[in-house]
Amino acid sequence: MLKNVRDFGAKTKNKWKDTFGIQRALNVVARNGGGTVYIPEGVYHISKALKIYGNTTLKLDDKAVLLRKGRDALLKNGSSRKKYYRYEGNGHIKIEGGTFDMNGNQYPFNNTAMCLGHAREIEVAHVTFKNIVGGHGIDACGLDGVHIHDCRFLGFVDYVGDRSFSEAIQLDLFIEGAFPKFGINDGTITKNVIIERCYFGNSNEGEMGPWNRAIGSHATRLFHFYENIVIQDNTFEGTKDYALTPLKSKNMFIANNIFLNCAGALRYLGVYKGKHMYSFDGSIAMKEGGKGLTFMNNTIQGCQTLDTLHIRSHKQAPHQHISILKNTFIGANHPIQLTGVQHVCLLQNENIPSIKQTDVEDVLCD
Repeated sequence: MLKNVRDFGAKTKNKWKDTFGIQRALNVVARNGGGTVYIPEGVYHISKALKIYGNTTLKLDDKAVLLRKGRDALLKNGSSRKKYYRYEGNGHIKIEGGTFDMNGNQYPFNNTAMCLGHAREIEVAHVTFKNIVGGHGIDACGLDGVHIHDCRFLGFVDYVGDRSFSEAIQLDLFIEGAFPKFGINDGTITKNVIIERCYFGNSNEGEMGPWNRAIGSHATRLFHFYENIVIQDNTFEGTKDYALTPLKSKNMFIANNIFLNCAGALRYLGVYKGKHMYSFDGSIAMKEGGKGLTFMNNTIQGCQTLDTLHIRSHKQAPHQHISILKNTFIGANHPIQLTGVQHVCLLQNENIPSIKQTDVEDVLCD
């Protein structure tokens, strides 16, 4: 089933007809068990977040733009009126092409462009995300199977000054306060993710700047791990904080990326203090590190504000199996900091910065 939004009243540059026309097309496809909604070339004014349902492809022409004309997000895969658990929400969704423009110069309201949660198998391809205020390009919360590729994330601003932790792509889990859009806070965490061939930088439009962070997380709980995360063949330019800020995970692979003039390339933290030490039900508190991080074949240039790589857990609960292999460091970069780590492999890196070590055991280096 293929539905063209123009057949449902979308006209371009009319926030009522465009919003409701696109939503009608999405609803019809959902009622018929799935299909494709097509958005032709044009600028469509969106006044409230569109809702996409399971088994749906949203295909935008390369010259189609969804332009925010309100305070809301642009797209969600759920409704606050319904309950979603685990990975059983609206999944098997593909969003392809076009531009999601949060219009942050004209609408200076904090929000996220695309909010995706409680689902399996989500693909976002060849999409440009522009001019986000305070939020994220994509908030991926409680998802199993995510493929984000060949996208551009351009332009971010934090007018209030309280969103220094915002990432272009946030990998998240369902706990109170983490994902306020919809869904039950049942601890469902994002896993099995590939992010590749994307660019993270500045739109150079109005008040916009580069991202604070490109990909990362700022919530976790004891015994919960982001699992099987692949970040490869991307370019990160000019981030004001670390480009990558993952929390403890199992099997994270970061390879063949380019980091240009970022404050720092990677910060990878375990849990050694604060609220993240607690189990989901709050009954247990303890330190916990990650298991398996490979940082390989990356090119890093101009990380001169923070540590180039900052990999930290605690000696009582160290990160285990950290491999830093065959990376190229160009020019002057700040040191690498390793704290609370066991089983470290540092091999065949070119022009590697100085390495600071605290509570590090079992290091193999050349």
